[in-house]
Amino acid sequence: MKSETFLLVLSIIVIFFSVISISMSFNNLNLMQKLTGYSTSYGYVNLTILTYVSINLTVDSISWGEGNINAGEVNATLYTVGDEVGVVQRGNWSGVNASAFVVENTGNLNCSISIQSGKNAHDFFNSGTNSNEQYMLNVSNKEAGSCIGSSLGSWVDVNKTSGGTKFCNNFNFRQGVDEIYIDVLLTVPADAGNLDEQSDVIIVTADAAG
Repeated sequence: MKSETFLLVLSIIVIFFSVISISMSFNNLNLMQKLTGYSTSYGYVNLTILTYVSINLTVDSISWGEGNINAGEVNATLYTVGDEVGVVQRGNWSGVNASAFVVENTGNLNCSISIQSGKNAHDFFNSGTNSNEQYMLNVSNKEAGSCIGSSLGSWVDVNKTSGGTKFCNNFNFRQGVDEIYIDVLLTVPADAGNLDEQSDVIIVTADAAG
């Protein structure tokens, strides 16, 4: 019994000193970290991306050149069809340099698109009867899903009033879905009062959607 008691006491003493030794090791480690300048801190990375609205007319000119209405016709109609050669009906103008305007959203926000002309059909042609003359626009997607609007894909009379006509309520900025066509249709009356070269400027305005 004495021997067993002695061994038990000895075991307790060994465990006690082992615990003290482990505790001292941790304390020494913390002390060494302090003495050697070891510490932990945190850094942060931060930036702000500014939003902006920007559009670009990558095709910004339509030219039909010289021509006239075929004999016996009351008018001639000329219109663009996207990237294709322009169509001429009942006249002899050339459609080689007449493809649609192309507008790209180059900003980083969806936006709305409105178009204002400088003239209406009568300003452009000044027919004696104020008929048989047309000046129209048709906005469509060059890349599917680029523009959402109620007038999309339809011929609409130009609008020279301030602000023009809104064609896109939501014009996407993401690559692959950020380009639209603006096709132009002109019906030239046989009794046009404005002769020689005629031209107009259209204004395409983008505003942040929402």
